[in-house]
Amino acid sequence: MKSLNKYIPVLESTGLKYEIIVVIDGEDGTENLLNGIKNLSYYKPLMRLGKGGAVKRGFLLAKYSYMGYVDADGSLSAKDFENLLSSMKTNCCTIASRYLKNSKWINKEPLFNRISSRGFNFLVNALFRLHVKDTQCGAKFFNKKVIDKILPAVYVRNRTFDVSILYHVKRAGYKINEVPVTWNHDKNSNMPIKAAIIPMFVTILAIKIMNSRIKEYVPKFLYKVVSKFNFY
Repeated sequence: MKSLNKYIPVLESTGLKYEIIVVIDGEDGTENLLNGIKNLSYYKPLMRLGKGGAVKRGFLLAKYSYMGYVDADGSLSAKDFENLLSSMKTNCCTIASRYLKNSKWINKEPLFNRISSRGFNFLVNALFRLHVKDTQCGAKFFNKKVIDKILPAVYVRNRTFDVSILYHVKRAGYKINEVPVTWNHDKNSNMPIKAAIIPMFVTILAIKIMNSRIKEYVPKFLYKVVSKFNFY
C-alpha cells in the first residue's frame, strides 16, 4: 500500500488515463488490501508465475500507450517515479538506475548484495553488450509498441526477466534510457540473494544460448533444467 500511496497522486497529476494492474503471485492476502482503489484491478493466477511471468501477464493485460513496473516495497521516491514517467515523452524505454553518477542511496543494500549486483551486471554487459549500469533496479517503463513487438520472445520467468526484456529491447533496435534515482533500500526486503545467484547465472547463460546460432544443438532436457529456476 505504501507504494500506491506514493505513486497514485503522481499518476493523477499527469491528467492522463491510467490503470494499475496488480498480479498477485503468492498467498499473502494482497488482494484484501486492494478493494476500492481507483483505476486498480488485480489478477491472481491459478499457479505461481515467478517475477517475470507476473510482469509479462501484467503487460498482456495492459491497454494504454505506456506501461511499466515498479517494486512493491516503495524504494523508489514519488519524485523519481514522476521523472521516469516524464522521460517517456521522448524515449521508448526508460529504466531507473542506482549506479549512475547522480544516483543516490538513502539506505544502502548489504555489502554482499551490492558486490553480487555489480558482479552480475558486469557479466550481463559482457555477454549482451547492453551498456547498462543497472539491469535489476525495480522500475522500468516502455512504449506499448516496443512491448508488443518483443514480448513473444521473452520466456524468462525468474528475476533475470529484466535482463531478457532489455536484451530484446536493444536487439529490436530501441535505445535504453537510464535515469538516476535516489533509492531507499527496504531493510525488510526478503529477496534471497544467495539462493538466487546460481539460478540467475544459469538463466543468463540460457538466454545467450537460446538467442545464438548454437541453440539448435542444445539438448532439450537442458531447457527443462533451466525452467526449474523460475522462482528466484
